[in-house]
Amino acid sequence: MIARAFIGLSFAVAVWLGSAGRALATDDYTLPFYDPAISLSYGVDRDPRSCYQRDWANVLWADCNLHYGRVYDGHTGMDYPMSLLSPIASSRDGTVIDLFEGFGTQQFGINGNYVLVSHADGRRTLYYHLAQNGARVAVGQTVLAGQWIADSGCSGQCYGAHLHFEMRAVVSGRWTSVDPIFEQRFTTSPGRVPFLASYLRESNSGTEVIKRYTTVTHWVEFVNAGGRTWRNNINAGRVLLGTWNPATRASAFRAIDWPSSWVATNVDQTSVPPGYVGRFTFGLHAESPPGGYDESFNVLSNSLRWFDWSRLGSFHVPITVITNTRFDDP
Repeated sequence: MIARAFIGLSFAVAVWLGSAGRALATDDYTLPFYDPAISLSYGVDRDPRSCYQRDWANVLWADCNLHYGRVYDGHTGMDYPMSLLSPIASSRDGTVIDLFEGFGTQQFGINGNYVLVSHADGRRTLYYHLAQNGARVAVGQTVLAGQWIADSGCSGQCYGAHLHFEMRAVVSGRWTSVDPIFEQRFTTSPGRVPFLASYLRESNSGTEVIKRYTTVTHWVEFVNAGGRTWRNNINAGRVLLGTWNPATRASAFRAIDWPSSWVATNVDQTSVPPGYVGRFTFGLHAESPPGGYDESFNVLSNSLRWFDWSRLGSFHVPITVITNTRFDDP
């Protein structure tokens, strides 16, 4: 296989430079969207006093000003500017307990469209300013971490399309906004989007030459650059390598070890935490006539989300099928 130009990563809370060297956090929330280029505009104000603002880095401002990239007075969540109708992901496994989607996608007002999710650790997450009819879930529905649950908008008190992401916990008997960055509730610090990978290496970075009617074994390695652990079990979220361009296309080079016509393999390891390397090993079997071919692949968190193909290095396998004289090919 060969990986085309590798695209570097741009994590969503890159402004949090002071935390870059910290170890993995202890909880299992991830950022609530898929695009790693999205960055924080304003975080949670942890000081309840008027015109006193304390951000996730414990910096205190004694003023009433906006501090872009950090905090503004009285802010209860984390704002992420993004295009209208961008996909919003559930930050953790949970159950939808409330939603509203009746305001216009860009309708200004006191309230706005939202989805509210309850989690097993006793916290709740709020996804706010959504598009009209932007919820992709229903009240009472169980959702998985990384599942597409809504589309972004600019409904309610909104001065530009963005997602207001808020975490709530019971503090002194009351539901209170808390700061997941300060409390290190994300699986990585700084937080990452759920599903992201970068190409590392492969067993043959050139062209695979295959005699017709024979099979070669190939492997490729990607770094888990997202926030969710990759697993190879059979449940939703199992990470696999599938055909691409178009997705789920039956491959002419399917080998006997492929789980299906379009799934080349699951990730080899039982689990691959964020920051670690996952290997995908699979066969390529040639039945096609001699000639040049190209097979594109992408990584999928099964039933949840395809990865960003360009950040995989636009991963594909150039193949040359040659005559197998043993079978008297013309």
